[in-house]
Amino acid sequence: MIKQVTVTDLQRRAAEVISSLREGPIIISQRGRPAAVIVTAKAYEQMEQALAEVESKQVREIVEAGLKSYRARRTSSQTSVARRVRAARRKK
Repeated sequence: MIKQVTVTDLQRRAAEVISSLREGPIIISQRGRPAAVIVTAKAYEQMEQALAEVESKQVREIVEAGLKSYRARRTSSQTSVARRVRAARRKK
């Protein structure tokens, strides 16, 4: 289960909360509701890398589909391609 602390607890015990990140992410709650999640810098970098790989894969798939259509003499308008790119970005 993910540990949860309040904003006030974070302010009072920041060093302790940060050191407990070794156990996993921590949810910061404000007024009883989740407001943020903190993770280690390493975990954040790994998430950034994973996101970049997913985005890269999606773009690659769109380009490959476009090349396949082009080779088959089926083309798409610039507008429809732009729509597909925007839709892929929203999926993240």
